[in-house]
Amino acid sequence: MQKKWYLITYDVRDPKRLRQTAKKLLGFGTRIQMSVFRCRLSLTDYERLNWELSKILAEEDDLLLIEICEKCAKRIRDNSGKTDWSVEKKRFEIM
Repeated sequence: MQKKWYLITYDVRDPKRLRQTAKKLLGFGTRIQMSVFRCRLSLTDYERLNWELSKILAEEDDLLLIEICEKCAKRIRDNSGKTDWSVEKKRFEIM
């Protein structure tokens, strides 16, 4: 199944929902900044994450999910000039 990169950012007004949102996203990706995550998701994972976040977030909260194409992901640099978006890291390994 094909996976795509997503840049996910949020602004949550309530501290409890804020913690729940961050915890949920940690299960799907890597934190880049306090309210910014990068996730490599299949369509099923994307839909599941979006649904699970909709159960946490209130109408007053903001959520932005941006799809990043492979070519664009390879050009993303942080302040040190490095990138690791082109390599998918394993979240777990079955032994």
